[in-house]
Amino acid sequence: MKFRKIYIIFFVGLLIIGYFALNRKKEPEQGTEGTQRTEATQAAIPPAPVPGFDSLKALADVKTQVAFGTREPNSKGHSKEVDFLNKQLLACTPSVELQTFTSPGYKPNETLNLTNVIASFNPSATYRILIVTHFDSRPWADEDPDTANRNKPIPAANDGGSGTAVMLEMARQMKDHPPPIGVDLFFDDGEDYGKYSVDNLDRYFLGVKYFVNTKSANFNPRFAILLDMVGDKNALFQPEGYSIQSGQSFVNEVWNTATSLGLSHFKSTKGPQISDDHLPLIQAGIPSVDIIDGLLVGHEAPEADRKYWHTLDDLPKHLSAETLGEVGRLLLTLIYDRIPRDIPSL
Repeated sequence: MKFRKIYIIFFVGLLIIGYFALNRKKEPEQGTEGTQRTEATQAAIPPAPVPGFDSLKALADVKTQVAFGTREPNSKGHSKEVDFLNKQLLACTPSVELQTFTSPGYKPNETLNLTNVIASFNPSATYRILIVTHFDSRPWADEDPDTANRNKPIPAANDGGSGTAVMLEMARQMKDHPPPIGVDLFFDDGEDYGKYSVDNLDRYFLGVKYFVNTKSANFNPRFAILLDMVGDKNALFQPEGYSIQSGQSFVNEVWNTATSLGLSHFKSTKGPQISDDHLPLIQAGIPSVDIIDGLLVGHEAPEADRKYWHTLDDLPKHLSAETLGEVGRLLLTLIYDRIPRDIPSL
């Protein structure tokens, strides 16, 4: 009896163990399928050859924009700029969207007529990144040393024109060399309209604010890269504070790639926190990396010829094809080579 009782207990124990093992096995299988689906979505994509970047063409595009005149909202130069962007981008991709919208100005009964321009490449790709820049001119040169100039709009060669020029040349390269991941080039309007002393940041970043408030719920790029003032001859690009908070891994990807390319204007020492177009994107849940020459803001750069932020001296003479080329090469390397390989870790 003793052995029979033990046998029965042993047999019942085996049944219990088998039951739980079967159910435990079923649960991980479901989880494994979910993991496999996630990994399939984020699996590394074979990298593609990195196309070249015509830095001289990018510098020429800066000069073309400045020749339109200042591009503040409701100006003739602004209308010429939107038409220029639309034509240039349609020559590169059929997927170009013009987002027209309005916003109240500071003058009584003033309405700003604004336009975001968005060009998409590899539109069927599920893994997408967003590249952003503003193209508008600040309507007030409120940092100009000559007080008589402070109600005049700035030429915006660097602060508006440089990022736009880099992205236009990227579009030409992506036309001839389709990228392995999805890329959306977002040229936003009304970035530099606000008056901080009047209403803080309420009327800055108008185009990005409109974009995040109206975008489809299905449009969720993995992360964004913002370009702002990326053409100065002596530019210094450091990891920006809000970008680090938003997505350290993406910041690392950008600056590690710059280091591997030997880009002289990129330094990995932490830079200042800067309120910029990436803030509405971050608030909307899109991690964002701001590539910005941060020492220009507030005239913090020690060099005398770099103190032209928000002045009438924001002219092409301060820019170089070499700097524009570094930024363009970096972005194309990220898109074609680094991000496809590193997708599982990003």
